[in-house]
Amino acid sequence: MSILARLKTIWGAQMHKALTGAEDPKATLDYSLSRLQAHMRQVNDSLVQVSAARRRLEAQRHTLISTAARYDQQARAALQQGREDLARLALERKHATQARIQELDASIAGLDEQLQALKTAQATLRTKIEVFRSKKEELKAIYDSTKAQLRVREALSGLSDDLADVGNAIQRAEERIQEMQARAEAIEDLVLTGVLDDVLSADQDAVDKELARLARTEAVEAELTRLKETLQANGEVTSGDLKSD
Repeated sequence: MSILARLKTIWGAQMHKALTGAEDPKATLDYSLSRLQAHMRQVNDSLVQVSAARRRLEAQRHTLISTAARYDQQARAALQQGREDLARLALERKHATQARIQELDASIAGLDEQLQALKTAQATLRTKIEVFRSKKEELKAIYDSTKAQLRVREALSGLSDDLADVGNAIQRAEERIQEMQARAEAIEDLVLTGVLDDVLSADQDAVDKELARLARTEAVEAELTRLKETLQANGEVTSGDLKSD
């Protein structure tokens, strides 16, 4: 073995000894629990943000519904005054508003799915935290008990420090494995929530927009004809009162 390799081995052994002596299993368990609780706070914050976004969209939807109803009333009033041009304009605005309402319905449905996923993750993580907290106290009690028993047995049996270090190393390895397993399960639950999709920034190309406009225009003309027929049938206007553009 070269001198450099021997120095590397000696340095590694010394660093391992220093880290082992500084390691506190109970403090490590407490830190792991604090990390899980931090993840829970992140999930809770996401729930608040998504819920607030949904409430804003719901408020916009209610406003648009009222606006669409007002446009419908304007169209009727315009036809009663013989202003078919104003009735057509009001109906165009009504259908544009209804199209926006449908977009908001899709966005709200997407937010509902995100809320459900976050609530599921929250419940799962809460269970994991409670289990880990209970297990943490159990491991800390076992650690303290084992440490006390080890001191007594060392004093009675005269075991060397090397053998005592072996027993402590095994115990630390078991505790660290349990800690890592608990953290891995918690992280897996968080990953299941995924990255929140931004459902409000979906792009729409020019062709889709033009097709949507043509569909609204066709719907407006159809409803205008139906409304004229209804008003004539009810005697509210005569055919002479209706003026075409």
